[in-house]
Amino acid sequence: MTLSIRFRKADSGLFAPLLTFLLLLSASAAPSDVRNEIKETILSYNGALIEAAKNPSFLKDFGDERKFEPFAAKRVAQKLYIWIKSWHENNLYMDAELVKIAFGKIEPKGERAEVLTDETWKYRYFRHIDVNRTAEAWPRAEIYYKVKYTLRFKNGKWKIEDIKVLSEKERKL
Repeated sequence: MTLSIRFRKADSGLFAPLLTFLLLLSASAAPSDVRNEIKETILSYNGALIEAAKNPSFLKDFGDERKFEPFAAKRVAQKLYIWIKSWHENNLYMDAELVKIAFGKIEPKGERAEVLTDETWKYRYFRHIDVNRTAEAWPRAEIYYKVKYTLRFKNGKWKIEDIKVLSEKERKL
């Protein structure tokens, strides 16, 4: 099937600039939207990690690992759940703050994307003594990470498929 469009000579003078503008607009908007969706996925994942790591009732049973699945592939969600659960089972909780995140290279290629970030975190570990008291288990620190996230677009959503810490520097506060 062939689609043929004919323009009258008078129409072509207005149509060409309009078509060019619309094509440029759509070409520039789409990658920006994809990049924003990818950034939002990474920020949401880190937000869920912060909340889960400090709250003793957040991860009560193994089914709670699904709380990370909106942002991460099942394998990544399970790994994070096990990491947090192992700390919690030893009465250790992390009070964290993502101070700064700078997104470097964001390279979506089809259904996959690689993202490099520079992240500055502040956190401390504490133990629960009783309902109203905690004790410091590890002093407050500031940590800089260079991280590579690999994401996959599936079922209309970007999900983190792999996380690699490329470098890290810690400073006690």
